[in-house]
Amino acid sequence: MHNQYLYIGDNIMPLAWLSRRLPQALILSAAAGLGPAHAAGAYPARPITLIVPFAAGGGADVVARLIASKLPAHLDGQTIIVDNKPGASGNIGAAQVARSPADGYTFLLTNSTLTINASLDMRGTPDVRKALAPVSLLVTAPVALGVNAAVPAKTVQDLVDYTRKNADKLSYSSCGNGTPQHFSGESFKQAGKLTMVHVPYKGCAPAVNDGLGNQVPILFSTIPNLAPHAEAGKLRLLGVASAKRVSFMPDLPAIAETPPFGDLDISVWFGIFSPPNLPDAERSRFESAVVATMADPAVQKEFRDRYYEIEKTGASAMTQQVSKDLDVYGKLARQSGITLE
Repeated sequence: MHNQYLYIGDNIMPLAWLSRRLPQALILSAAAGLGPAHAAGAYPARPITLIVPFAAGGGADVVARLIASKLPAHLDGQTIIVDNKPGASGNIGAAQVARSPADGYTFLLTNSTLTINASLDMRGTPDVRKALAPVSLLVTAPVALGVNAAVPAKTVQDLVDYTRKNADKLSYSSCGNGTPQHFSGESFKQAGKLTMVHVPYKGCAPAVNDGLGNQVPILFSTIPNLAPHAEAGKLRLLGVASAKRVSFMPDLPAIAETPPFGDLDISVWFGIFSPPNLPDAERSRFESAVVATMADPAVQKEFRDRYYEIEKTGASAMTQQVSKDLDVYGKLARQSGITLE
């Protein structure tokens, strides 16, 4: 049972405590003079924390800080605090949220790493179906296939033909073992029956840098990582790994448009979770605020300007994405032998 409080000026008085010391009529009289924003149980009554389980400056941090600046307009002006808790491939921050009180003041903003860790049975990964509750899917950063400008391929089919002619001579980079970029590359290899050596990096930046230097000529990375270099003519984008083209680059084909890659659909998603058993009132209020924020055309433009695709929002969309990931990544991991080192 939740405690109830009476807000009197800057003082927060537990009603159970007051009832033992003051006449009931006096308590009711004091409560009657307060506005609805100060009524007992009002939510939110204090700042809300979004825990990001990755370092500042990364994709999840960018998404978190943008949405944190817009959410207060739908939550009575309450401040949203972004708290970075990196470590253990996102598991430290995720576990902290899983253990937090289910009171509506602590949420997790994370990405696909959560379901990938679960699919690969990474030690310390919270049970994504039981230890965390979905609040809303937000946006995706589609994974793209890029090549160094020196590679002659202009299309996905060109690259397939080029790879087959240069069997055992080509390599592709990813942001690391067990990342969505790695899964995209392995899915591409399997579907096309291609031979390419996977070169994992400790992060996306060094992987892209070696692509620019042509040490590893083929790249699987997110569009935000590749687009600026493609615009500068240093890389060539051949396609996106999502099921369909992205709205902000309609001329860039989906890899799935080229047979036999019709089932290729991998993006890096970003979403919000809460501790389990969050009361319906708080869950509904926060979810509604997130959905309203993401429906704002100005907010959508800010995300698309950063190369993020707007997805379906809400808890149902996040639940569906989790189920899809656990199925897709689990199968790919078994077929490709992908493990976390």
